Amino acid sequence: MSLSAVSKRYAKALFAVSKEANSHVQTLASLTALAEAISTAEIAKFFQDPQIESSKKTQAVAGTLDKTKLPENVKNFVTLLMSRKRSAALPEIAKAYEQLMDEESGVTKGDVYSAKPLSSEVVSSLEAKISTILKKKIVLKFKEDPTVIGGVVAKVGGWTFDDSLDLHLKKLKEELLNH
Repeated sequence: MSLSAVSKRYAKALFAVSKEANSHVQTLASLTALAEAISTAEIAKFFQDPQIESSKKTQAVAGTLDKTKLPENVKNFVTLLMSRKRSAALPEIAKAYEQLMDEESGVTKGDVYSAKPLSSEVVSSLEAKISTILKKKIVLKFKEDPTVIGGVVAKVGGWTFDDSLDLHLKKLKEELLNH
């Protein structure tokens, strides 16, 4: 999914402020939690309701933020988003912020697909092998995919590492047909 330019700009600005205050890790955790919270159906409905005035929404959010232990920069940021009517962009901003954190720490994220859950040892081994090939720190997230008959398929950036039974069977078929 491509992130909008607006979300990237907001994330970049918040990242710069958070990094300067050495609170970029806490900011990511707070942003992620807030993004999950506003993604719930009830809260999303509240923000999207045109019958509720913007000022009332801002007051409700400000009152809630005052009761939380969120970092001050996050509280100010959410208030800014509310005043600019961009609160719906918070989940996308959180993703863009996380990408900036990953870039800063030299981490590349990817997904690994398998028909059945993989042990953490197998995922770690795959991360190590792919890290060696790409010469980058790789963090893989497991996703169950019943279409993967056997083995695994890992996708990192524009790369696909396919060690599935399906691929091996296709190669065997080609080899048999060519001889």
